Parts: sequence; C-alpha cells; structure tokens
Amino acid sequence: MARPQILRSTYIDIAVEEPALSGTFVTLCGLTTKSFTAQKNSEDQFIADCADPEDIPVRYLNITGRQWDISGEALWNRAQGVLMRSLADESTSRTFRFIIDEPATSDVDDGYYEGPAQLVNLQISGSGSTNATGSVAIASDGEFVWVDAA
Repeated sequence: MARPQILRSTYIDIAVEEPALSGTFVTLCGLTTKSFTAQKNSEDQFIADCADPEDIPVRYLNITGRQWDISGEALWNRAQGVLMRSLADESTSRTFRFIIDEPATSDVDDGYYEGPAQLVNLQISGSGSTNATGSVAIASDGEFVWVDAA
C-alpha cells in the first residue's frame, strides 16, 4: 500500500480581495481552523416501477443548486479587527479564496477555490482570563472555481 500524501493544515489559508486593489488578496491571518465546504442542494424524488406499481418507489436525486462555504476559527487577531468588522458590515460581496499552498518540495495539490462571497457571521468570544477567540462564516454569492497553481 502506498503511503498517502497528507496536507498539513498550516498550508491552508483564507484570503479576501482588497476592493481598492484588484487582484490583491489579504490573508485572514492567524486562523488555526479553516474549512471549505462544496455542497449540492437536492430534492428527493421517488419514482415507482411501472411494471410493479406496488413495489416501494426508489429515490432519485434532483439537484437544485450548488453552494460553497468557508469557515475559520482562531484566537482573536486584534491587528485585523478593522478588516473583520468591515467584512461583517458590508452588504456587497467580495472575492474570497480558500488556498492550498504546499511547499515546493512536495507540490502535489496546489491551488485555490475562488468566488464571490460575503462574511455572514463574525463571532468574538472570551471567558474569564483566557484569550478571546474569533470565528467567521463566509457564504458563497455566486459561482466558484478551482484554480490550479501548476
């Protein structure tokens, strides 16, 4: 059996495009947990067998749409507080990237998902004398693509 080539989470980043500088992206720095979800939305359709109408119908999927979401959590990075609050307050979409950037010595699956999205949830929390934490939820607002870095 071949050993799998595992991606370390330190090589994953989430970035947002600067509106004033097209093509310039700012990494949401310090996120320790980062996730990307590509999802197909569907409806169940149950179709009976015409040759045996009393048989239990079988489910078939009707794909109704696609969406993607990005989320992240970390200790609260005060240096990006203004950026995070502005993303939470904006009513228009920005281009976001979910980046996989491995070291050149083990380049297997580099690239990024990119598309328009909005930060739909910003949470800052703390308890007692522990460090404050922050989390973000970013929801797609249109088509997304995978861009291969190769």
